Amino acid sequence: MHCAGRLTAFVILLILVWPAFAERPYTPEVTAERYVSTHDVRADGTDRETTEFVLRVETPQGIPNVGAQRISYRNGIDEVESIEASTIKADGTEIKVPESAIRTQDEDSDGGATEFNDTKYKVIVFPAVEVGGRVRYKVTINHLTTPFPNYFGSYTVFAPDWKSEYFELNINVPTRLPLFLEQRGILGGLESTKDGINHYRFTYRGPEAKASESGSVWDGDYAPILYVSTYPDLIAVGKAYQDAAAPMAKVTDSIRSLANKVTNGLQDDAAKVKALEHWVAKNIRYVAVTIGHGGSIPHPADQVLKNRYGDCKDHAILMEALLAAVGIKSTTALVSAGSAYTMSSVGVFAPLNHAITYVPSLDMYVDSTDEFSPFGTLSFEIMDKATVLTALGRLGRTPRTMAGQNVVRTTIDMEIQPDGTIEGHSDSTMSGISEAKSRANRFYAQPNPEEQVVKTLLNRFNETGTGSLEYPDPTVLDQAFWVKSSFRLDPVTNFPGPGSLMTPVGLAPGIIANFGIHKPLDKRERQYPCFSQMLEDRYRIEFPSNVTIGQIPKGVSYVGGGIRYRSSYELSGHSVVVHREFEVQHPSDVCTPQDNEAWNAFHAVLQRDLRSQVLYK
Repeated sequence: MHCAGRLTAFVILLILVWPAFAERPYTPEVTAERYVSTHDVRADGTDRETTEFVLRVETPQGIPNVGAQRISYRNGIDEVESIEASTIKADGTEIKVPESAIRTQDEDSDGGATEFNDTKYKVIVFPAVEVGGRVRYKVTINHLTTPFPNYFGSYTVFAPDWKSEYFELNINVPTRLPLFLEQRGILGGLESTKDGINHYRFTYRGPEAKASESGSVWDGDYAPILYVSTYPDLIAVGKAYQDAAAPMAKVTDSIRSLANKVTNGLQDDAAKVKALEHWVAKNIRYVAVTIGHGGSIPHPADQVLKNRYGDCKDHAILMEALLAAVGIKSTTALVSAGSAYTMSSVGVFAPLNHAITYVPSLDMYVDSTDEFSPFGTLSFEIMDKATVLTALGRLGRTPRTMAGQNVVRTTIDMEIQPDGTIEGHSDSTMSGISEAKSRANRFYAQPNPEEQVVKTLLNRFNETGTGSLEYPDPTVLDQAFWVKSSFRLDPVTNFPGPGSLMTPVGLAPGIIANFGIHKPLDKRERQYPCFSQMLEDRYRIEFPSNVTIGQIPKGVSYVGGGIRYRSSYELSGHSVVVHREFEVQHPSDVCTPQDNEAWNAFHAVLQRDLRSQVLYK
């Protein structure tokens, strides 16, 4: 398990065909022509894996993607026994890859300093790759150890944007290791038993490739899948994890001393959990050290404390030890961080990739790797997800997002000068996930010159000008967070008039306005993650005293599909007061194609309201 890719992102382009538009059909760059893999599993769960893979190049863009293939293995855990590879040209000519073109490469993790592991690659560089040609390799890897006793697991997800012409998976496993299966759209199963070995065979032939749908849930939530494991379910995985992790949560003198210091004077459990979670989030930086089976088992809590770094499992095990030191029971909760919302019914880790903390006495989840979320708030990526509560031997679930807990309220005052420039300021308060996002945005923008930050914010709505932002320290979670701004916008319409003015945004968050410029997909076939929230913007726009305001827009009221929106426009002397309120509450954090239709209906209303103009002369 790694604490939270695919080869290529594809974009559908439109070609102008007079007098109408025609959509260019999706063409995958590469086809998986043949994939045959065999696992010979031993009684302890280790195995020898032999895989043959043939990829066919369909477009010139596919040549770089297949021209070099990387085969990963773990140094000290895996042994690459043999590799043979060749290029097969379009006319059938085969060119073998020389041994000198198969090179060993260390892991090149992003950022360099946030992850250390013993992953290596055998990189095959194929010669003379061409459209219509193929690359082929066959590799045998001996997997020497497993993270948990008698554990063997494998998962395959067939993404719709790939065409798989022939897939075959063979698993030969001792009868004393029962194999548990979850399959969707995949043929096969147990074929025979001989000499104490169960022989399984699975096959799949995919349909035509189809472009991915932007923003949809993980492919494994709906696409053909094959999950196999010697563990019957995720409860068993959680137990194995707990057996390995429990000794790492030992309460040492240094851990007890720190826990007592951080919680000194606090009486109730919630206050103690909050203080410890904030301390760990701020003082233990995220660094993944996955040497050996460190990707599956945390390091000792005392070591994490001394190092002042660790990955998600290390954060969770330190939290468990610190809480235990002050008499509060907790457990690691394994969860999926990302767009996967369906867990396997058998004992495979996919799509579990993150570890957080669950406190039963409070019925609360906390994530001490999240340095910007206020207490009681989780990041959207892990909300409304099933969890494996390892110490409790059961499944749980993180809460779904609630609109009333994720609120942004903004007041914006603007004064239009006689030459059309706009002087203004804004004041925003926020809560929940919206607050965490704002804290993170402001924190990571701090190294940049303020002029550049302001320019980027104004560019969101094609505005130009100058300004400044003010906010408290984003990393101090115990104090309320707000963002204030002052700005001077270049004219967005002509003065003197006559003219018309749409409501500017300036340096305000502008979330409602942002909805208007991001059109949803016309049609969806897949479910997609969706976020419940509440927004309120109050504008006061003062016009020059010599300007006559002729007409102001009419307000809008909209209710439908879990969405509530209301706007009003009022004239007060030489000022126009604009009030917009938006709320969306979804039944879950996974929306359906019907929800997308509802959002499209609202989006048309919203765009019309955002385009409305004040007429003046």
